[in-house]
Amino acid sequence: LGPHTVPQYKEYAGDIHTSGQHLLNLINELLDLSRIEAGKYDLNEEVVSLRDVADDCLRMMKIRAKAKNIELVEIIDDKLPKIWGDERAIRQIMLNLLTNAIKFTPQSGRIELSIKRSSDGGQMVSVKDNGPGIPQEEIATVLSSFGQGSLAHKTAEQGAGLGLAIVQKIMDLHQGRFDLFSKLRFGTEVIATFPRARVMDAVAPVEERPNRLKIY
Repeated sequence: LGPHTVPQYKEYAGDIHTSGQHLLNLINELLDLSRIEAGKYDLNEEVVSLRDVADDCLRMMKIRAKAKNIELVEIIDDKLPKIWGDERAIRQIMLNLLTNAIKFTPQSGRIELSIKRSSDGGQMVSVKDNGPGIPQEEIATVLSSFGQGSLAHKTAEQGAGLGLAIVQKIMDLHQGRFDLFSKLRFGTEVIATFPRARVMDAVAPVEERPNRLKIY
């Protein structure tokens, strides 16, 4: 095979590592989805700071975003109280949403992660990108288990199509809501909303803007 200093060997090792990581992620997603659907996914609930979870997730995603020269922006209300939930599951929600956004955002794009109060006094996590968007007729497919839109076949970063399905089910376990808004050629915004009952301190409802998606 020749000496280990051959440049191609490093490239091969990198490809093997990437493929192995992809397979591991797929297996973990399948296991999580199976446990949730079988009613065996138990929440380990505790006091959680969405800001702290967001900071950790953004740190983990920086290298991946930097590879595509994507700007990651964090907009979080510092006065938000903590919530009651499963920190590991909430971390998985944010990582899945950020991973999806990076996957479909073009080179030198922009992704915004924001956390704020919802109209009913709960808390909402929003991930917004300026990617190609999703055709309205494909949104239901994208949100289903193993569902992939036409854009998934045009990217080199294909997955199993389980990320958003898992996010929806984890939000259901938290009695929350998951919404997706998208506009072709302008981008996509996904929002995970935790109910007011899970907020540790009572907060007054705020007026919610009807149209969240902005054009960068």
